[in-house]
This record gives sequence, structure tokens and C-alpha cells, in this order.
Amino acid sequence: MLAAGSLLDASPQALLEAAAAAGFEGIGLRLSHDHALDTASAAQLARQATDLGVVVHDVEVHRIGTTSPDEATMLAHTAAVLGAAHLLVVSDLDIAVYGLAATEDALGDVARRCRAEGVTAALEYMAFTTPRSSADAVALARATDSVVVVDVLHHQRLGEGTTELGNVVRSGTLGWVQICDAPAATPTDLIDEARHHRLPPGQGELPLDALLAVVPTHIPLSVEVQSDHLAARFEPAARAALLHRACLAAGH
Repeated sequence: MLAAGSLLDASPQALLEAAAAAGFEGIGLRLSHDHALDTASAAQLARQATDLGVVVHDVEVHRIGTTSPDEATMLAHTAAVLGAAHLLVVSDLDIAVYGLAATEDALGDVARRCRAEGVTAALEYMAFTTPRSSADAVALARATDSVVVVDVLHHQRLGEGTTELGNVVRSGTLGWVQICDAPAATPTDLIDEARHHRLPPGQGELPLDALLAVVPTHIPLSVEVQSDHLAARFEPAARAALLHRACLAAGH
């Protein structure tokens, strides 16, 4: 799949077309805030996806603690109109201040709003959000009937590896895995790296082969390469094609 983050400068319609032309079977769409769609536009986009033979897998992103719960309801409704199975969720509630309990309560509310639309909440963990470990993400997912999204970059920068990813798999809560590449060395600014300097799979030093070897073949993989360098050099369609080739070359 092609993650929304790989083509944030493209409209949903252009992302769909680029993904289809590149050979991706599914996509994720960022539809929060300035990217929001009304119901009629979402229905039209769903028809376009069907015509192109591309599945809308997930919609992002609801940020707990930053955006209102009502936005989660709107995003879940849009996801349902698009036929997407998941709403991606992150928590901006500082764990040092609120602990895990506040995120669990808020995620539980979001998950209920999602279920009312026939959608599943999907929680992503990072070093700069809550939770900050795969084990805590699994615990929160189990408590709220949600799933876990593993981004290999965040996973690796948290110091976690194949053992921890295997634990997520065995928990039965793994929703999908986002892949990219990066240098082995951990940078000082993790947010800047994640949002601006990712590399295509196979062009860095992350242990992608080892990590993905513990992921069952039925778990979806989504390539998320937010890269200022690629965005400056390639239009969205060319970027999608480049990422698809990189995934194939890397065996993913």
C-alpha cells in the first residue's frame, strides 16, 4: 500500500491515480483538518477508487489531546463512506503528565465512535507521542478493542527490534506495518527525521528484512516515505512509481 505520508502534497484524487498507475493495491488518506472531505466528495472518491481498482485501507489522523472527539466521529464517518477499515490515531497527551490512563480513556471513546461507523481505531506509537513502546500500545489496543500500527522507523528509534515486533504479532493486535528506510544512527531530532527525511526501502540501514520476517504475510505493509528531498525532485506520480519500484527491489 501507499501511505498518505508519502504524497502529502497530492490531492486525494491525485494520490489515488498515482497509486494505481504505480501498481499499488491500496492507499491511506490523510483527511484531517485542511484535507477534510464532505460526504459527497468522499462518495465520489470511493467511486474513483473502485474504478481504479485501489482499496482505501485507512484514513488519518485523529490526534488525541489536540483535536476534538467530534473530529474523530467525522473522520470515522468519512472512512466508512470510503470503505476504509481503519482510522489511524495518535495521542498527544504527554505520558509524563497524564500517564497511560488518560490516553486509554480517550482512545476508548474514539474506538466506540469508530465502531458506530463500522471502522476500527488503529493506534500508532512513537518516541514523541503516547504510548512510547509497543508493549504499551498492545495493552491500550486490547483495553479499547483497537489495533496497533507499527511504523518501523519509530519502532527502531525506540530501541525495539524483532523480539518486540514478534510480541505485537503474537498479541493478535497488529493492524498493519508502515515501512521506510533510514540511516542506522539515531538523529537528535526524531520528529524532523520522521516528517522530512525518510528514505525509500532498501536505501538505508534499518533492519527491514529481519523485522518483516516476523510479520505474517497477511498483514498489510504500507510504504510511508515523508521526504523533502524526494518531494523537491519528483512529482507525486513519479514519486509513487519510485517507491513502488524500491519496495519491489527490496523484496517488500
